[in-house]
Amino acid sequence: MGILFLLAAAGPPRAVPMQVFKCLDDGQVSYQSLPCAGPPAKAWTVLRLPPAAPSVVVPPAARGEPRSRRLAPARRNARAVESACAKARRQREAAFRKAGLKRGFALSSEWDNKVHEACW
Repeated sequence: MGILFLLAAAGPPRAVPMQVFKCLDDGQVSYQSLPCAGPPAKAWTVLRLPPAAPSVVVPPAARGEPRSRRLAPARRNARAVESACAKARRQREAAFRKAGLKRGFALSSEWDNKVHEACW
């Protein structure tokens, strides 16, 4: 319970004020957090948030099951999807060849929808 109280008292990360200086040196402009060697062209204060904590990524080896077992079902499904997709595309091409150049929108739309369903 004491830890929760400390976390609540600490609150969210606070923004820290920080000065920015615009410096001119031989016609070159630079922006820096330290004061310029000469008089600054401009100076202002901005709020700087503390850096966010890095997200934790679990490496594949630490997930518990072997890599080959995790990927095997996806490979089998991918082959089935590829063959259904290829089959639908071949059927569409055959139908388009049979109809010739004067095929209508309805035929094109019907076969495009079939290919879309098979491939996606």
